[in-house]
Amino acid sequence: MSEGSNWPKGLLYLFQRYRVFIGAAGASIGVVIGIYSDEARKVIEWMWAYVTVGSLMIPIFSAALLCIATWQVRGVMDRRKKGNCSILSRSFDIHMDDFEDDLPEDEAVIGRELHYLERATDSKTLAFLLPGLGLDANDFRPYMNIAREHTAALTLFGFNTEEARNERYQPVGLTTHIELVNGALNSIRRKYPQKKMVLIGFSIGADIIIRLSEFWQTHPARDPHVAAALLLDPNVNHSSMIVSGAFATMNPSDPLAELKEVARIPQNITEFQNMSEYLYKISKKNLAHLQRHAEDWWDYWDDDGRYDLFFQRIARLHSTCPKIRVLFSAHYDRHFNEIYARAKRQNMGQIFNLRRDDHFELLNDRLLADEVAKIQVDSHLLTPVKG
Repeated sequence: MSEGSNWPKGLLYLFQRYRVFIGAAGASIGVVIGIYSDEARKVIEWMWAYVTVGSLMIPIFSAALLCIATWQVRGVMDRRKKGNCSILSRSFDIHMDDFEDDLPEDEAVIGRELHYLERATDSKTLAFLLPGLGLDANDFRPYMNIAREHTAALTLFGFNTEEARNERYQPVGLTTHIELVNGALNSIRRKYPQKKMVLIGFSIGADIIIRLSEFWQTHPARDPHVAAALLLDPNVNHSSMIVSGAFATMNPSDPLAELKEVARIPQNITEFQNMSEYLYKISKKNLAHLQRHAEDWWDYWDDDGRYDLFFQRIARLHSTCPKIRVLFSAHYDRHFNEIYARAKRQNMGQIFNLRRDDHFELLNDRLLADEVAKIQVDSHLLTPVKG
């Protein structure tokens, strides 16, 4: 039975709930009619005359029926619209044509899947979300539930919880990860060619966006034409890689001891709470994937105190993406003054900002919604960047 056919049950429920009041009202009307029977008879005769003539009652009944029908249709449409905006689990099949170069022999990914979540809306903007180290698409669910934008959140190869013990999903290198992500971007671009794509990356997810710009520069035919990018706590050098640096040297065969060491990193109760939640999530994953991924990113960035690579790469990203915004958490407060001063000298100061929030609080749904809105309306971010 369709949803629109349930309204008689609603009327029956109302009648049963208020039967005492309805009965009392009916008795009162009966008494009034008995007392004023002559006047009641005249009213009934008057109504019947207009019913038979049809000059008054037919339009009234038609209007009433139209209101009821409109109410029912609107309710069905609202329920369907709400259903169409639910978050759905989907996957991309991995094909050989997703890769520009030959794959290493020990990286078997063809015939496997990349998993993602999608919440489709009628927005002209498609926000594509990339998670942090060891996390997955589910970390973006709170934002996706309230987003006005059409949203899709990707889980990187090997980090889907259901495949943590699947031997067909072995760790792969950074280059392969980047081509897999870019293949997913192009797949969803082909599916929604008319939508403006915005990339949002958290932590290592932000680093992926930076690395993607290098891939687009060397392989322009693979560029999915991203309109804007929001980077949340990207790494700047080894000094910002406290957690990923710890995982880069971990021993996956002794996960409990390694996770206990990472649990010592927090400096206050908020950090401890967020870190505890993070460790709970990644403890369900295959830590060999996490260790390989962290090690590759460690090799990608400069040593402590050096920002040359970071600014070269941010400038390259800006050259391929018309709008860019870089948001740092409170963990970057000792880096930010130097970063901002150097950014101003390179005409990039306007794209950086620092918040008082903890690293993991940048995933807050309202914060994300506000920042995604800003990246779409900040026309001053179109200022050309000097490399």
